[in-house]
Amino acid sequence: MKIKKILNNSAVVTTNKDGEEIVVIGKGIAFGKKTNDEIDQRKIYKIFTPFDSSQRKVLLETIHETDPIFFQISQKIVDRLKREENIELADSVYITLTDHLATSVERGRKGLYLKNKFLWEIKEYYPKEYQYGLWALKMLDNQFHLEFPEDEAGFIATHIISGELGNDISDFKKSAEFIKSVTKIVRFYFNINLDYNSLSYNRFVVHLKFFWKSMMYTKGHSRLENLSQEILNVIKNSDVEAYKCALKIKRFIKEKYNYDLSNEEVMYLAIHINKITEDERNKK
Repeated sequence: MKIKKILNNSAVVTTNKDGEEIVVIGKGIAFGKKTNDEIDQRKIYKIFTPFDSSQRKVLLETIHETDPIFFQISQKIVDRLKREENIELADSVYITLTDHLATSVERGRKGLYLKNKFLWEIKEYYPKEYQYGLWALKMLDNQFHLEFPEDEAGFIATHIISGELGNDISDFKKSAEFIKSVTKIVRFYFNINLDYNSLSYNRFVVHLKFFWKSMMYTKGHSRLENLSQEILNVIKNSDVEAYKCALKIKRFIKEKYNYDLSNEEVMYLAIHINKITEDERNKK
């Protein structure tokens, strides 16, 4: 690959094998170089492939205004997520994460830290992503000698969650509100306090997260398989209330999101409700 345009010492514009324009980032990749020089591919740690004009504009502005160290930190986060969780963040999320890290450090140097109003939801509904946020926060603290509050770990986790959902940060907020609303229906229906640390509750939340993604980004109903034995168990246990609660949630989803749950989805929901409420009953 040859340099088509130098953006700064760590970023250049070039073309891929199909002749499409791309942006390549690497520490010192353009240092001492000029147009038409060969790119040292060993220095590349991020390639942004074809994007529309608006994305290109945001990317170029971010590159011009951001210290390359933040791209490197973002890449470390992305690499670990891919290696350990098989999660790949979209280029748009990578850019917003990089920009967020840079602005957070800029604020931190001035002693300005933001409160994260979704911190509880992030910690309870997305504990895995929150732990990665804490790990990334430690990197920032060590690199820049700052002491961020845990709110910042929540902000970083939000970008990871957005990458998983395949959408922007506002979608995370909507998914968190969805989980909170459904959980509230269960709590009020059975008049119980749920154990947020229990295995059954965490399985319930995982189910809701995947259900939200399916509901928002796929057409029709999700395909559920191998439910026959569990359905029989629910019927055998005669836990009619769990099923009634699931129907109440179905009505809520129809009114709020104009989505019709299939019979299988209602039953699967009832199975999870049965498990978390059974846990609470067994404690008494």
